[in-house]
Amino acid sequence: MFEILPNPSLDAILMVGRAVLLVGAFWIFALAFIRWRRADEAQAERLHAQLERAFNEIRSLHETVTVMNARIEALSERAESEARPAPAPVSPQRGYEVAVRLAKNGAGVEELIASCGITRHEAELLTRLHGSKPRETSAFTWPARERAPVDSPAAVSHSATSSRKRGSLLSVVG
Repeated sequence: MFEILPNPSLDAILMVGRAVLLVGAFWIFALAFIRWRRADEAQAERLHAQLERAFNEIRSLHETVTVMNARIEALSERAESEARPAPAPVSPQRGYEVAVRLAKNGAGVEELIASCGITRHEAELLTRLHGSKPRETSAFTWPARERAPVDSPAAVSHSATSSRKRGSLLSVVG
């Protein structure tokens, strides 16, 4: 049976041993390469899933930013439409001078309040004192003074004061 190889030489045995070791190393290398490739594919799938989650999150954030941007634009448009220009700062003395001039020109109470920055009571007072419009009789009227006969000295002093404006300081002092 061993006639084919009657006496194997040491070189032939070593050569067969090397061939077996080489084939074994090749199989070990192939198995390691297959494991490495599978691990790499699993890692790539995990990375792909993570990238997909991040992309979905970015898409969601983009939609949120778009909605918020639209809300901010709507709010800014509403604020611009509702914004009224503030009256220019006027010194108190200058404001009263302007208010008196406007009242003399026939401006109403609301116009004085809006343009001069004075209170409603101040505006009403200025329109009563300096207004050129005929005034309606107010609910409160001064009590009528009794007229003295023209011959008496009281009538002379009364006629001197009647030319003065009622409610002014001069009528009280005089």
